[in-house]
Amino acid sequence: MREYEASKRAYRDIKNSIDTAKREGKIEGNTETAQRLLAMGLSAEQVAKATLLPLEIIENLRNS
Repeated sequence: MREYEASKRAYRDIKNSIDTAKREGKIEGNTETAQRLLAMGLSAEQVAKATLLPLEIIENLRNS
């Protein structure tokens, strides 16, 4: 039973790590897309809608 519980915890740890990496990768990809869209002249509101990133992040990208 202890081996099963340890195995289950290890699986959950690995799954959480993978899920976190996927989310971070998605955000990073959307951030890069947002930068390109801003460079093309789209408004911050349009970029936020297209990338699903919060408007605050888009504004920060524009100002950096």
